[in-house]
Amino acid sequence: MKGNFLMPLTLLSICLLWSCQSTKNEEQVTPPTKGFCLSADFKNQIKIDSIQKRAVFEQIALNGVIQYDQDEFAALKSPIPGIVQSVSVKMGDYVEKGQILVSLKGTSVNDLGKELRELENSKRLVESKLASLRSLLKDGMASQRELEEMESELKATQIGIRHVKANMNLLNGSSENGLFYIRAPKAGYIVDKKVSPGMTVGDDAELLSVSKLNEVWVSVNIYANNLPFVKNGAPVKITTLAYKGESFDGYIDQVANFFDPEERVVKARVKLLNKDLRLKPGMSVDVLVEKAVSGQEQQMLAIPKDAIILHNNQNFVVLYKNDCDLSVKPVDIVAENETYAFVKTGIAEGDQVLTENELIVFDELINR
Repeated sequence: MKGNFLMPLTLLSICLLWSCQSTKNEEQVTPPTKGFCLSADFKNQIKIDSIQKRAVFEQIALNGVIQYDQDEFAALKSPIPGIVQSVSVKMGDYVEKGQILVSLKGTSVNDLGKELRELENSKRLVESKLASLRSLLKDGMASQRELEEMESELKATQIGIRHVKANMNLLNGSSENGLFYIRAPKAGYIVDKKVSPGMTVGDDAELLSVSKLNEVWVSVNIYANNLPFVKNGAPVKITTLAYKGESFDGYIDQVANFFDPEERVVKARVKLLNKDLRLKPGMSVDVLVEKAVSGQEQQMLAIPKDAIILHNNQNFVVLYKNDCDLSVKPVDIVAENETYAFVKTGIAEGDQVLTENELIVFDELINR
């Protein structure tokens, strides 16, 4: 009686467990339909790629770090000592060229402002005296020499004013409030900020950094044994743990002509478009450089690595002809790299293979 009671209970538990597990899997990936025609929902969750002949190559994996494009990077320093009055930006803000970022109150600007006000007062006084001399000259009560001396004094005052204004423009200073303004030298993002209101800064103190991010550099380390395979202009693929399964295309822009004695490497630079600003300076990346494989045919059938399924020590792919015609094919890999596996038989050029969620289809096909 006890045994008869436990059996239905056990079966019920198994059914419940299977039901829960099935529900969990269905939330992650919708399985194929029973008759094994791919449903519209499931087809949206797979990827299909065509088999093509490609040059047989290996990929050398080098390590690198994302950096700012130094041609579009500007570190802003204070040319004068002073006290920070205001900071109008924060980290990550986008700024336009000429936008005021920081205002400083410094003695240099105050001194120039005072000098400018004194010169402008002198100019008004000289202009008044000059007008009086011209009137007196008409009445014969002043000489031409006195008039010329006063005109020379006016010119000297005007030159002094222009000189002070030029210095204030150089310092982005204002004569009215004695403030010095730090402006954005170019459009870009605030990528470093070391200043806040109330701080006392010395001349040459680092305040902010501005950079464009639509293109970034990658600093690459090349060890001596890989140096023959890394050339200027060579295409590369960049991968990072932040975006698994994705790669970014770039090229070797420059290989250094000297060996770094501390790191024991030659440095290279990769230029990379940064669409949607996904690559962040400071990220560690792998840099994949192509290397021809000696002793192999120039071109072979290339299968995307994501399509390869290892089962019972044999490699397989799932071939796709249409939504109701899929099959499993064994393949023999003769060479491979991070992107492709190269084969001679088992598939044909133009065949289509599944490269995402292929394992679900594979299990359905071999267990039917």
